[in-house]
Amino acid sequence: MSQILPLIRRLAQNAADRSGDGRLEKFFIFRFAARSYAIPAVDVTEVTVPGSLIEIAQKSEPVIGVVNVRGTVIPVVNLRGRIGIDTAYLVNENSRLLIFTVRPNSFVAMIADDIEYRLREGIIEPILPNIADPQEKFFRTAVIDNQRFPVFMIDTWLEKPEFEILQNVVESY
Repeated sequence: MSQILPLIRRLAQNAADRSGDGRLEKFFIFRFAARSYAIPAVDVTEVTVPGSLIEIAQKSEPVIGVVNVRGTVIPVVNLRGRIGIDTAYLVNENSRLLIFTVRPNSFVAMIADDIEYRLREGIIEPILPNIADPQEKFFRTAVIDNQRFPVFMIDTWLEKPEFEILQNVVESY
């Protein structure tokens, strides 16, 4: 039996369950400014070099523009301010465009300052009941190689109405 199929099943199961029950997951490690974050590999559709960013007429925070990736128009968001770091960034040779599927055939991207392409295994720690306020945004924590990383989940940092704005941006192109 193939070793790939059990891995794919486990990754799909981990993507559906965000409880942090101690299962092993695969993560990309990326940087915003000087801070490193972990992102579940199953959340990332593609990692690529940032192409030409096309500015949009109706600026709406957090959308900063769109990119065309092989004929697909993808809105690019800047969530740095929401997670408490400087919103300014400089695209250079280490920058990477992280593309996420937010709904079937609906994508969103963000620019990371750097990414480690090697997938690393780690465990998302459980949320303590007295800390978790459902109305408050916070980072989960992943333990990877005996280090703790904040876990970045894009759906946590985008508001529900913003998904409609993202769709409208795509439809206007």
